[in-house]
Amino acid sequence: MKFASNFRETYGEKLLALYKKYEYPLFAAAFLAVAVIMRLCIFDHHSNDYDMFLSVWFEEIKAAGGLSALAADLGDYTPMYKYIITLLTFLPVNSLYSYKAVSCLFDVVMAIYVGLIVRQLGGSKLKGLLAYAAVLFLPNVFLNSAVWAQCDAIFTCFCIMSFYYMLKNMDNVSVALYAVAFSFKLQAIFYAPVIVVAILRKRLNLRSLLGFPLTYFLCGLPAWIAGMSFFDAYFAAYCTQVGEYPILTLGAMNLYQLLPFNYTYENLGRLLVFFSVGVCAMFCLFFYKKNYAERKENWVIIAYTMTTLLPFVLPHMHERYFYISDIFAVLFAFTFPKKIYIPAATVYASLRAVASSLFGAQDLSFPAVAFLEFAAIVALCLFAFRQLSDKGKGKRQLPPLPPTREETTE
Repeated sequence: MKFASNFRETYGEKLLALYKKYEYPLFAAAFLAVAVIMRLCIFDHHSNDYDMFLSVWFEEIKAAGGLSALAADLGDYTPMYKYIITLLTFLPVNSLYSYKAVSCLFDVVMAIYVGLIVRQLGGSKLKGLLAYAAVLFLPNVFLNSAVWAQCDAIFTCFCIMSFYYMLKNMDNVSVALYAVAFSFKLQAIFYAPVIVVAILRKRLNLRSLLGFPLTYFLCGLPAWIAGMSFFDAYFAAYCTQVGEYPILTLGAMNLYQLLPFNYTYENLGRLLVFFSVGVCAMFCLFFYKKNYAERKENWVIIAYTMTTLLPFVLPHMHERYFYISDIFAVLFAFTFPKKIYIPAATVYASLRAVASSLFGAQDLSFPAVAFLEFAAIVALCLFAFRQLSDKGKGKRQLPPLPPTREETTE
């Protein structure tokens, strides 16, 4: 009995101290284990996109002999995603699983950075851990990767990383990561207004923009070396995507679900693209000129507003194009918990669109869900106007952003 008592006193306290020291990493690992098991339960699901496109591209690249297929005219994806497919062909794994494994890996990296951003915003370790878990278990995230085998987690992860390093005042890293995001998918353009506003407000150094073309050039270089033309390596995928679908909305819960018909008139689509650019420019001007406190929480408002507004007003949007908005919605919910009904509404609308495409829901009222999205955007814009007009008075005070280089030299 004395031995057992001494053992508990000696080693029990040490184990408890060790647990306390690594408590949050242990919980993070436990969340990750559950998230992995949850995804493995649905790894066998074949989506139409996998059967019709992804599996075909995989076999064509594999038949071409791997690296030589980098120059192949394959699908409407950029060279960066083709590099990943090429690497996957060398693995002794079913292509369905390898596609999903890559996307799920970026789910995890993205969740980690969301947790780090919440910590940067002044949140506790607990809030950072919960934000990390929220991303891992967000239906819009695991449906996209583990069910659909889509790659939206990849470009969104790089945008989130770019946002994190912008908050840390690491300008060159932030811009370079955004260039990588853009080199993966054109939909990274939804985050571009954040970069624009950050440059205008001198949160990002203007010289850091030089890293964008350099990084973008390096991303397409292997395909160009492999034999792809310069235009195809750097621009062809985007040109194809812009004119690929003439109808105004492809399942996205946006403005054009509120119209009586899903028009396919080509000139109308072009007109609405310029309309969307005008709307985006107005919001960028507001976020640039408004005299508000330079606080980290304000950048969450800007990023969430722009990544939600752009796919709502742009024509030709697919159902999953609110994915990046869903991630910033998590950040917004943890930054402004009293306004959680706004991200709850936008994430729900996005989920209904994704679920309808994946599982063919027949009872979905697209105009009603699109109106919910519209109402949430109106509420978000009103909140942004009030928050940015306050200059921080009476609000929860967060640590200010580090000074810009211009401010430091002055």
